[in-house]
Amino acid sequence: MKNPETIAGKPKKHKIVVALLFISLLLALVWYFQHHASQKAVTGRAIERIPVSVALVSKSAVRDSFSTVGTVEAFREADIFSESTGLVRKVSAEPGSPKKAGDVLFVVDDELATARKRKADAHYRQAKRDVERYKNLFREGAVALSAYESVQLQLEEAEAEFIAANRKYSDTRVKAPFSGIVTSRFVEQGELVQEGKKVAQMVDMMKVKVIIFVPEREIVKFAEGALLTVTSDLYPGEAFSGKVSSVSNKAGRDHTFRVEVVLQNPEKSVFRSGMFARVILKGNEDRQAVLVPRVALVSGIRNPELFVVRNGKAFLKPFVAGMELQKQLEVLSGLSEGEQVVTSGQNELHDGVDVVIIDQKKNPTAP
Repeated sequence: MKNPETIAGKPKKHKIVVALLFISLLLALVWYFQHHASQKAVTGRAIERIPVSVALVSKSAVRDSFSTVGTVEAFREADIFSESTGLVRKVSAEPGSPKKAGDVLFVVDDELATARKRKADAHYRQAKRDVERYKNLFREGAVALSAYESVQLQLEEAEAEFIAANRKYSDTRVKAPFSGIVTSRFVEQGELVQEGKKVAQMVDMMKVKVIIFVPEREIVKFAEGALLTVTSDLYPGEAFSGKVSSVSNKAGRDHTFRVEVVLQNPEKSVFRSGMFARVILKGNEDRQAVLVPRVALVSGIRNPELFVVRNGKAFLKPFVAGMELQKQLEVLSGLSEGEQVVTSGQNELHDGVDVVIIDQKKNPTAP
């Protein structure tokens, strides 16, 4: 028979074991959560540091120059209008045909104009003869002064009619206002035209204009008569000489000034209206300048800003930009040689954020 004390002690031992197991489970849970929280904090701190690529602000020799793309336009362009009313009797204005100044492009019905011209010419010649006759008679005292003055007035009236009739006859011939190329024709032979109707269009391509827009910080380099270099992607390796013909005195809303560059249109490498061309202004001497990569910009060139890395943090910093190069910008103030600027990863940054450098270029691409 079992001892009652032994039977009574078994429940106590079970309670102790359960309590020990419960305490062990609590300790394991506490350790797990503390360890997981510490790892999460470390991971969170690592994620907060944004990876970026940087480049060093450098100093290099540059030459004061400016390059921009412009649009080629005809040196002269004109819409041609009929100054007479009537049927078009003759057409000599085929699109693409070259014409010299004064060449007849169209002949409008001139029958009435020719008759008026002949009549006015006859009156004018008769009036001149009358004046000569009355002049001799007046010298001899055969006619009064009033009669002589009357025929002089008749001569003036006849001369005015003669000039008007000749002008009306001339208006029936629509002529080229300058030497150039006919680009468009808007009437055909036999068509009725009214005075003031546009009949053709011509351009003068012996010379061409390249229209460019220059920022205000560069406009002081452009003066009328300045020589420039013009190139085109259609004619690689060729350079043409241009001259500044005009500089606008008023800037547009984008703070750029309109500049016209004129050059002779070469016979072999022909420029056509509407083409693109690059205009290059070259300086004479090299100078040392502080340069920064263009890819570091986080805003437009008008208000340039970039991120500078210092002590593991990125700071947004504005600066004053000077000359624009192909892949770099000149720094006039705001940055110093040797500073680290972010060239990749700017979109994820804000002022004062922690960063980690994953790539650094010591020497930016030379201009």
